[in-house]
Amino acid sequence: MAFNFLKGLSRSGLLSETYDHCIGLLENSRCKSLPFHSVEHTKEVYRYSKTIAQYEEVYGSELDPILIAALFHDTGMAETYADHEEQSVIYARDYLKQAGYPEAKINIVTDCIMATKLPQRPKSKAEKIICDADFYHLGIESYLFRNERLRAEWEDFFNRTYTDEEWYKLNMDFLKKQNYHTWFGKTVLKNRKDMNYKVLEERHKKYKV
Repeated sequence: MAFNFLKGLSRSGLLSETYDHCIGLLENSRCKSLPFHSVEHTKEVYRYSKTIAQYEEVYGSELDPILIAALFHDTGMAETYADHEEQSVIYARDYLKQAGYPEAKINIVTDCIMATKLPQRPKSKAEKIICDADFYHLGIESYLFRNERLRAEWEDFFNRTYTDEEWYKLNMDFLKKQNYHTWFGKTVLKNRKDMNYKVLEERHKKYKV
């Protein structure tokens, strides 16, 4: 794949072309039919990264590698579900090198992508922003609905089926262990995440003897 036409683009031009490239890649792969890790999920992580970055006072050229990473972070699912982050890094590095993107910034992009791999252990501010953006859905009102999409996805790709009791317990454990890393995540998102946990807890209680 050749991307030499991207060389010489302005900062905003490169970001716009990268957006179109990644969304196109996802829409023309099996990702278009994934219930949870859908094209819309990537668009949301892109938007959420912008939101969180504002609170972290990250703007302009400092924000670009984070947004590029958000666009690429799930592209590897076009090839593989498990450990897709490694394939996402390959896609991103190939594309950005052909685009003439600085090597130092390519490294930020790839580090951000790998930071989203579970268990998340982000180190830099950039990595913390994208990690919280990737788990933004845990702290919003539609979490339970989205979580059912993930359940359907796991059934399709991993042949994992769960009873309601098992599913609620699994997700209660995950929410309890998961930590946000930015100020926005630790306050705004965590507050709603705690409410979502209580809803799961109430639903799980009815299965107790």
